[in-house]
Amino acid sequence: MAISGVSCCRKSSEDEKSMRQAQTSSDGGGSSSLTKSIEDTGGSNNKSSQSLVRSHQVLKIKLKKITNWSGCSGAHLDDEPFYHGYMSREEAEKLVRTQGEFLLRKTELTKRGEVVVLSVFWDDSAHHLVVEKTNNGLHYLKEFCFENISDLVRYHHQTRTSVYKSGIKLFCWVVREEWQLYHEQINLGKKLGNGEFGEVFQGMLSVGIFTNDVEVAVKTMKGSKVTADERITFLREANLMLKLNHKYVVRLYGVATQQEPIMIVMELCSGGSLKGRIEKKEHEMSSSLKRKYCKQIAKGMRYLEKKQVIHRDLAARNVLLDKSDNCKISDFGLSLFGKLHKEQKLMKVPIRWLAPETLLKGIYSSKTDVWSFGVVMFEVFSRDYPYAEVKVLKELRRKVAHEHLRLQPPSDMPPEDTKIMEMCFEPAETRVSFDQLCKKFVYSPHLLSIPSFRYKDLTSPLPTWNGIANKLVGIGAAV
Repeated sequence: MAISGVSCCRKSSEDEKSMRQAQTSSDGGGSSSLTKSIEDTGGSNNKSSQSLVRSHQVLKIKLKKITNWSGCSGAHLDDEPFYHGYMSREEAEKLVRTQGEFLLRKTELTKRGEVVVLSVFWDDSAHHLVVEKTNNGLHYLKEFCFENISDLVRYHHQTRTSVYKSGIKLFCWVVREEWQLYHEQINLGKKLGNGEFGEVFQGMLSVGIFTNDVEVAVKTMKGSKVTADERITFLREANLMLKLNHKYVVRLYGVATQQEPIMIVMELCSGGSLKGRIEKKEHEMSSSLKRKYCKQIAKGMRYLEKKQVIHRDLAARNVLLDKSDNCKISDFGLSLFGKLHKEQKLMKVPIRWLAPETLLKGIYSSKTDVWSFGVVMFEVFSRDYPYAEVKVLKELRRKVAHEHLRLQPPSDMPPEDTKIMEMCFEPAETRVSFDQLCKKFVYSPHLLSIPSFRYKDLTSPLPTWNGIANKLVGIGAAV
């Protein structure tokens, strides 16, 4: 082990304001001038996200450079099992739960931009320390500095040397999950379109040496000048989808967050959107095929209802079709866990698909998703735009919320489907659930002979993958 001294000064502060106003200073002796800071807590006084920086004084310290030791590897940070890439403070605190348990993540500070943060659990709370960097490119936490972050973490883990003056040590790391993919596993192909935050590509995912590559769709986050809030919003969809696994819900394979661009890797639905399918009016669609689509969506939504997921943006544009022409519910960017949610202000919301209680009071629940499903049924059977006769959204909002305007079933809609659609537009207190809706769909025996529809499509079990691909799917089982 080789150790050399690096002279520097550390300025610390107790609160957020002092931390943000801290200025870098120099000792005039050619030494590195450093400011010790922690991730912005957002003003929280919660013990679990407490600040580790307590004193107001400026301390003169000497960093000891470690250049050679038994565990030295010089490994790239992206290859380390304890590095989780972009991750919020809240997500990190859910993972570090026992004494000395830690992980390394990337985040963004208001004044400093992107930084690498060590999140570690110690004495009943989670702590977050920025990995500092000297002017000559060395990395440190407390008193030892290294040429790369991997060696810094492994040294403190192996020697049990404290990473902060309060005695915090690194005992064991939180291992990256198998759904946390490496960018090297993903090969992008042709561009499929644009999303809210970036582009969507067709691609191939490599899941193992002895397993065939999987054809996937990849959402990428555009540009490098994105805020931490935008990254969190982008990854919220993946965080929710990890808990879902159903035949009629788009499957998530994993996320790649170690470097730019951030990627969300999902099941490829080569049939495009249901909206695109029904808009091709030159192609005939039988009532049985329309009913098939609606029942598949209802069964997927019944699964979400059981999992207490409120979709909040159910529409034909957010339903995809796989190569077997089966529906897959997608786009969980606005989705939430819970039984009920109240929004203070409705901003950039799909007015034409929203229930009256949402338009009036900002209330979302599985029952508001049922209303949206009724609008989807109208889209599918009419192959038209909902409330097409009302051009101004402000006027439409008033008519639906206050004047009892309701979509009328198309004239050629079968009676049994008309009844189901009308049930979706009942008042919230008497509106049916998706579980009840699924029991209302009745299929006649003659439907079984139609090539585009097979009853077993509605009842067959989930497909399975070999090897590691099985573990990339997420949690849960189909119902």
